[in-house]
Order: sequence, then C-alpha cells, then structure tokens
Amino acid sequence: MIVSQLWRYPVASIGGYETGRLDFNESGVFGDRSSFLIDLTTGETAAPEKSARWRQALQLSAASRDGSVFVNGSHWTFALDDERLDDALSEHFGFRCGVRSSGASVVAHDGEIEVRSRYEIAPLHIVFAEEMHALQSALPDTTIDARRFRPNVVIEGGSLENIAVGSRFAIGDRSMTITEKTKRCGMTMIAQDGLTEDAEILRTIVRQRSRCFGVYAAVSGDGAIAVGAELTPS
Repeated sequence: MIVSQLWRYPVASIGGYETGRLDFNESGVFGDRSSFLIDLTTGETAAPEKSARWRQALQLSAASRDGSVFVNGSHWTFALDDERLDDALSEHFGFRCGVRSSGASVVAHDGEIEVRSRYEIAPLHIVFAEEMHALQSALPDTTIDARRFRPNVVIEGGSLENIAVGSRFAIGDRSMTITEKTKRCGMTMIAQDGLTEDAEILRTIVRQRSRCFGVYAAVSGDGAIAVGAELTPS
C-alpha cells in the first residue's frame, strides 16, 4: 500500500490543501483543524453538514504558507491574523463570523465562549483509493473526489480485506492502528470548487456500506508521512 495523497485542513469545516508531507504525534497531524469557523454573534461553531447557513463554508479553503495560515475566498486571500478576514467571511456568509483558534474566547450574546471542536478529532483520517473506485463505479455520473471525504491520507493499492478495526501497519519507524470506521455525514454531498452538490453520494454509502467510508487511526508517537511512502502490515 502506497500513500498517494496527503491533506491538511488548517481550519475545520472549510477546504484544505494537498501537501507532500505531514508531521504528526499521538494527538494528530500538526496544524490540522486547529482553528474553527465561528458565528461571532452566537458563538456557534460552523456545521455545514447540519445547517444550510454554513453550506458555503466549502467554497472556502485554507492553506499554510511561510509559517502562516491563509484563508482563500473566490476573490480574496487573507491571513488568519488579518483584521479584514472577519469582514470578508461575514460578507461571504451574510452574518457576522470569523476564524478563531482552539482555546480562544469569543464574546457572544450569551457571554464569553471558549472555541473548541464539536467532536473529538482522530489522529489520522484515511481513505482508500479502492473505496473511491468502487463508489465511482456505483455512481458513474458523479465525480468522486477525495476532497468530498476530507481525509488526511489517501492510500493506493492493497486489499480492503486486510483493513479492519485493530489492524496495525508500519509507517517508517512508527506504527498505526485502525481504531474505527468513518461514519459519513452530509459533508460528502455539499458542493465545493469543481464539485456539484450530490445527495446520491451519501445515499449510496448508506445503502452499500452502512454509512462507513474510510477509517480513523491512532499512531504510536511523533513521526512523519510522505507521499510515496509504503504502509506495511505489522
């Protein structure tokens, strides 16, 4: 099995960027989903898969460059610490919002709120090319793209028969253990750059795969993974 794609998402719930290497520790990928899109009036954390008001989140993306994180809109790019970003995001969504880092405080109408993730983030999120090929065969008129599933790692080759909860693999001098299958939500069907909205993607995953597509994994310690690296059963 070979690593064919690596992705980092500096801001949760918006698009990320493809990279050649990811550094990680037992808590996860460095710089991944460490900031959050927030309603600055209510303190609500963005949930595009649940609320239509946040659906436009996936028309945005974020990327790290020269030690800073930049958020990209259709006609603008601002660093996270640029005061113009809040205004650009508020215009994009039609209500007051901004990006805040985990642990930051937001003064909302109900008082001060600490920014935190809506769910516990697994160290690594992995999708297999074999899964995507099978889904593409089931939906020939749909574009199946890794971006719909927001993985950190895409694996090419190997057999899914060898992938089960508890399976262990070596990544260089570190080990990786599959901890659970990834239950899919409405994020898979939301439109984003170059991809149209398509509810059949989630419906098909529910019907054919009991809502599961991809896996989460824990890692044994500090390490790195690069495109082209081989994963071997251990």
